[in-house]
Formats: sequence, structure tokens, C-alpha cells
Amino acid sequence: MDMKKFSTKRIVFLLVFLHTSLAAFSKVVLSVRNTSDVQRHEIVAFDASKVCKLLSAEGIEQIVVKDSYDQQLPRQFTHDGKLLVEVSVRPHGEARFVVETGVPKAFRSYVDSYLSHWRADDVAWENDLCIYRAYGPLLQRSGEKAFGFDVWVKSTEELDARRRYQLHREACEERDQLRRKGQKAAANAAYNSKSYHIDHGRGLDCYKVGPSLGCGAPAVMIGDGIVMPWAYKEYKVLDNGPLRVTFELEYPKVIIDGQEVVEHRVITLDKGSRFNRISVWYDGFNRPMTAVSGVVVHTDNTADLIFNKNYIAYCDPTDSPERHNFQIYVATIYPEGIDTTRLIRDAGHKKNGIVGNAIGIKNGIKSGELWTYWFGASWCRMGTANQAEWLQQIQTFIDNQKAPLQTDVIEI
Repeated sequence: MDMKKFSTKRIVFLLVFLHTSLAAFSKVVLSVRNTSDVQRHEIVAFDASKVCKLLSAEGIEQIVVKDSYDQQLPRQFTHDGKLLVEVSVRPHGEARFVVETGVPKAFRSYVDSYLSHWRADDVAWENDLCIYRAYGPLLQRSGEKAFGFDVWVKSTEELDARRRYQLHREACEERDQLRRKGQKAAANAAYNSKSYHIDHGRGLDCYKVGPSLGCGAPAVMIGDGIVMPWAYKEYKVLDNGPLRVTFELEYPKVIIDGQEVVEHRVITLDKGSRFNRISVWYDGFNRPMTAVSGVVVHTDNTADLIFNKNYIAYCDPTDSPERHNFQIYVATIYPEGIDTTRLIRDAGHKKNGIVGNAIGIKNGIKSGELWTYWFGASWCRMGTANQAEWLQQIQTFIDNQKAPLQTDVIEI
């Protein structure tokens, strides 16, 4: 036997064995550090391509994330190349999670986005804390003036929007059938038993939008007036659970101050977050313009409306204060600040119960320039007892945005 060839083969074998052994014992770890003085519980993002490279994984389907007890955790890969994990990190602490190849467990989703063709092309989206709605083109073609974002409060962590639409549709059909038979009382009872305008133990729709910004919608400002947003033209889901929902809305071309303008919005909502992230940009500006966002105001009670350099917060009375006896807490948030805030009164829509729109004003928006801010809502049956607690939740969110959790992907 040629000992030289034998030695060469043995060395190659040992190198392959050593490489395989080292790969088998190496681990990919997700590190999350909390540099703040408070407990943090959030959805965090890691570089998915780096994770796949370190694992020598060809795809994301067989990647699992485990905690310190070797239990699989829900994880999500997003359209923009992120790996999402839900984490808790103590003050000035570090949490670590192991990533490896394996068979992922099936976890329920905590977020959803849904297009209801039956309800005039509504786009509804939700997480475990709240439901939101953007009105569709069929509704506006009907002549109804509803422009801004709607809020459906909920008191369950279960996904509920699709269920509410189905039950409400049944309620309308049963009501109409009984009305045709002349059974008015029975028709009303059938409607009330399933309508999403009435709380059946899981929440309801009692937020009044109409011709306003509702909760958080953007618009263009001309002089002292707001050009109300129109209905979206295109709707595209980018991510849909289990931890984050992201979708894009494109709006039809409209003439604003002599310019042909197209508006785009990308909205993101995470599990456990009271606030949506929205990025809006406009194509077609031939000069810098002023953009605004804000919330509809239904009362003249100044104690209900708070202006801050970083947010606008409002205690909305609902569409029937005497019957509901609670408020809906809404806000738009600007962690990096906003140029100015003010109340734009709307005398033309007093009959709709609208006093005006409380707005944050962003000056000098150029064509294609991205403007990002946050908006959200809550109520007393989903963890926000009163206005003081709402303001604290807003401030905590702002503080966390300014001191984000530090993430890293490492091999050990």
C-alpha cells in the first residue's frame, strides 16, 4: 500500500470528520440585551439571512427557535428579511435563544389582516389587543363619507374580526328577511343579537369616524384645510402572522393643489402592541408639501385632548356615551417629535358630531419621502383603565422606541 496516499486519505477523512463534529456542536444563538431600567416585553427582529448562513440552511421552513428550557417558540420570517421572536428581558439583562434546524410546531396566530368584499371592501386588521379598519372603494362609491381609520375595541385576545363580519352579515340578512314579513320587533332583536355594533362579550364597533381622520390616518394640508384621504385602490398583504401583520395600501391618483398625487401607506402591527407603525409617502409632489396625521375630536372638553411634542392623545366618548359609559383612548405618536400640533375645527360636519381633527403637522414633505409615525387605541376592558394609564402607556412606548432592545446573531 502506498503510505503517502493512505496518509493523505486519512487526513482528508479526519478534516471532514472534524468539520462535521464542530458543526454538530456549534450553536446559533439570538442575543437580546436590555440597556434600560425597566422590564421589556416585545417582538424583536434579527437578520434572517445571517441565521440561515450560520446554520447552512437552504430555507427558513425547517428553522426553529428554542428558549432556555429547550421549548420551541413562535417565530416569523418577514417579507423584508427579518426573523421575529417574542422576548422578555429584565432590566439591564440579556436573554438568549437557540436557533437550530428542526420541524417547527404549529402555533396560533395573534395577528390578522382581512379584506371583506361583503362589507364594501373593508380592510380590517388586528392583533391580540385591538381591531382597526380602513374603508374600501365600494363604500365611498356609495356616497358615504367615511375617510379615516376605524377602531373596533376588543376584550378577547383571540382573533375576532372575521367572526364579527360573519355574524354581522347574518344579522343583517335575518333582519331584512323579518322586515319583509312585517316582523319589526323580531327583526330588531335578530340584528341586535349578532351585530358588531353591540358588545356580546368580546368587544364592539362604537368608534365614530365619518368625514374625519378617525384614529391615525394621514392627509395633506392646504392652508388651514385638510384634504381628506380617499379610499384605497390596491391592497397587498406582506406579512400575516403569527407575530406581525404588514400590508400596503395604494391610493388612486388625485389632484391636490394642481398636482397629480398618489399616496402609499405601509402599516405594521405586532402582537402585544397598542400601536401601529405606519409609513406614508406621496408620489407626484412638484414642491415640498405639508402632511398631517391625527385623530377625530367629538367633544369640546379640553381635558379629553392632550397635545405633546411627541404625541396627540384623546379620550373619545364613543358613538353613544350614555349607553356605553366608557371611553375609547386613541393616539398618534411621533417618537422623534413633530413640527407642530393643533386642533383644526370642522364646522361643516357638526351634524356628524365632529368638532374637528387634532393633528400633528409635518412640513416640507417631498415627493417619495417616507414619513413614519405610530397610531393606536385601547379601552378599559383591554388593559387601559383611564386617561392617566393611557398617557403612561404612550410614554412607555416612546421611551422604548428611544432605547431599543439590542439584538445580535452569534455562533458559539
